[in-house]
Amino acid sequence: MIRINLLAPESIKKEERKEIFALACAVVVVICLIGAAKYVMLFGSYKKLSGRINRTQAELNKYESIVKQVEALQATKSVLVTKKNVISTLMAGRLIYPVYMEKIMEVLPQNVWFKSMNTQMDADGIMTITLSAEALDNYAIADFITGLSSCPDFSEVELGPIATSNSQKMQTSVF
Repeated sequence: MIRINLLAPESIKKEERKEIFALACAVVVVICLIGAAKYVMLFGSYKKLSGRINRTQAELNKYESIVKQVEALQATKSVLVTKKNVISTLMAGRLIYPVYMEKIMEVLPQNVWFKSMNTQMDADGIMTITLSAEALDNYAIADFITGLSSCPDFSEVELGPIATSNSQKMQTSVF
């Protein structure tokens, strides 16, 4: 068998180069198509995530406004609770002094009168009272101290120094 080539070797190489070029172009096109498909997929997921971020941010803003309202309401509530506690304390203590005066008047003899009175309330609710009084005689002082000591509402009754003074034909004792 005899083979005869009618084409020049350069033209055969040229044809082979065209085939290699076409094959290389096809590979480049396939790579570009794969890259474009990947880009489209990434861009789509980017858009999807961007929309999700925007929705989440809008929801967060809505919740932040609600949180601010709740904080404002809690501040108002704490102010109101403080006012309520003050009112409750005042309501609980409003009858202390009238009741105290009523009880002390029950044991106060006729010849004794007050010159001054100081009260002090402890944190435990115990009231300390300091009285300065004047009496016409020592028997009235004794009756007053005995009455205070025998009353269950008063405790730790102490008598301070007694000073006697003479004025306008009358002798009085200050205790």
